[in-house]
Amino acid sequence: MQLTWLAPDERIEVKKFYRQHMPYASLLQKESVCVLSQTDTNADSIGEIVASARIRPIGELAILTGMLVHPDFRGQGVGHQLMDELESVICDGKTYIFALAHLEGFYGQHGFTVIEDAPNDIAQLFLKYQGSDKELVLMGLTPFNPDSETAPNN
Repeated sequence: MQLTWLAPDERIEVKKFYRQHMPYASLLQKESVCVLSQTDTNADSIGEIVASARIRPIGELAILTGMLVHPDFRGQGVGHQLMDELESVICDGKTYIFALAHLEGFYGQHGFTVIEDAPNDIAQLFLKYQGSDKELVLMGLTPFNPDSETAPNN
């Protein structure tokens, strides 16, 4: 599988992917969007989208949002593969996620921890999202310290 970052004018297929599997999601122009796809022999195409994630800038901070694995590929480690691919982009300790409660353990394996206090912009946005019908958990990424004995996802 291959990770591809999409320019704003290359998002037609990923918009269809979200519409089909996460209809409430809306892609914002300012978000960075990546897809994990099955490698296609046609170099001009990204192939079948297997998973996607978006990174939304909030000032100097960011929210990892819209993490979505195609239903046919769930339970096969694709989400972990996507998170591993994103590690170099989100490793600065300034990334947050509004995780579905049942996915807290998943994100915990990738260095995110439940937090009580967040910067105001993140906290306000979390309050807005918390009003939805899904139980959400505010998590922040703990930056990896190379001097520690284990990485956050070990």
